[in-house]
Amino acid sequence: MEGDSENRKDHVLERLNKRNKDRQNYLDVKSEQRSKESVQNEGVDYFSSTFTQRTLDIEQGLKDIQCAEGPASDLARNFADITLEIQDLQRYLTASTMFLSDFKIKSCQNVLNTLTSVSDETRQRLMPKKKFGFSGKKTAAKQKPNANKDIVDAKPSKIPEKLGSNFSWTIENRKNEHIVLDSSQVNGQDITISNVSHCLVELQGHPGSVQVSRASNCTLLCGPIARSFFAENLDECTLSIACQQLRLHSSRGIRIYLHVTCRAIIEDCKEIEIGEFNYDYPELEADYLASGLNKSQNNYTDVADFNWLSPDVPSPNWSLLKDHPDPNWNALRRDFIANSNNNNGHKQDVKDISII
Repeated sequence: MEGDSENRKDHVLERLNKRNKDRQNYLDVKSEQRSKESVQNEGVDYFSSTFTQRTLDIEQGLKDIQCAEGPASDLARNFADITLEIQDLQRYLTASTMFLSDFKIKSCQNVLNTLTSVSDETRQRLMPKKKFGFSGKKTAAKQKPNANKDIVDAKPSKIPEKLGSNFSWTIENRKNEHIVLDSSQVNGQDITISNVSHCLVELQGHPGSVQVSRASNCTLLCGPIARSFFAENLDECTLSIACQQLRLHSSRGIRIYLHVTCRAIIEDCKEIEIGEFNYDYPELEADYLASGLNKSQNNYTDVADFNWLSPDVPSPNWSLLKDHPDPNWNALRRDFIANSNNNNGHKQDVKDISII
C-alpha cells in the first residue's frame, strides 16, 4: 500500500512538472512573438519617420533650387545632388520591403515617382535642353521625295509638340522607320518618344532618363540609363533596357530584356514577359561606367505589380522568359531594313551599326 501511494505521488509530481514546463514554454513562445512584433513595429515606425523626413528634405531642396539665383553650373550640381538623394531613398525603400506591407510599399513608391517627376520637370524648366527633332533629309542621293528613310538624322524640331509649357518630344509621330541616335545625341539627355508605330529605335549611349508614350509594334534598344525608364500605352513591343528604375503603365503584349538595379514596377499591364538584358554594342562597357549604373546588380526577376497585391499568389500579368533563345539584334535589324526596302519599292543606303 505504501509503495502504491509513493507511485501515485510521483506520478502527480511528474504531471505537475510537465504542466509547468508546457506553461513556461507557451509563455516563452508568446514572449518571443511579442518581442518580434515589437521589433517589427519599431522598424515600420522608424522607416516611416525616416522616409517622411527625407522626402521633406528633398522637397525643400527643390524649392530652394527654384528660389536660388546662380550660374548654370550651380544648378547642374544641385540637381545632381537631388537625383542622388532620390536614388538613395529608392534604395532605402527597396531594402525595407521585407517588413513593409504592400500598401505601404505602393504608397512610398508613388511618393518617389512624384519626386522624380517634379525634379525632372523643374530641371527642364530651369535648364531647358536643346531637343532633337527629325528632318526629312534623304539618306540616298537618288531617293524618291516622299520615301521613308531607314536612318533619321537628328536636328532641332521646328514645331515641337507642347506638353505643359516647356516640352517637346525627342522622337515623335514616326512609322515604319529605323531610328538611331548615337552617343553625341543621347549621353546625359532626357530622351522622350511619342506616337511611334512599327519602328526600330536604337539609343546608343547613356541617357539620363527615357520616357515612351504610345508605341505599337516597335522594338526599342537602349544603352544604360542613369535614372529611370518610364513607359505607358505600349502595345506589342520589344524592349532591351538597362536602368535604375523601370515603370511600365497601361501596356500589353510587351517583351522586356531588362537590367534594373531597383525593383521594377508595372501597373495596369497584361502579358508582360521579362528576360535578362542582352543588347550590346562596342561602347557598352564605357556607357555603364559613365551612367553610374551598377552592372553587377540586376533585379529583373523582382517585379512589383500594383494591380496584384497578393503575397502568396504570383501575378498573372507578368512572367519570366523561359526556354526562349536570346534575340539576334543584327538579324532583326537586317530583316527590318529589308522589309522596309521591299515595302517602299526601292533600295536605301543604311548606316551599319555593329553589335557584338
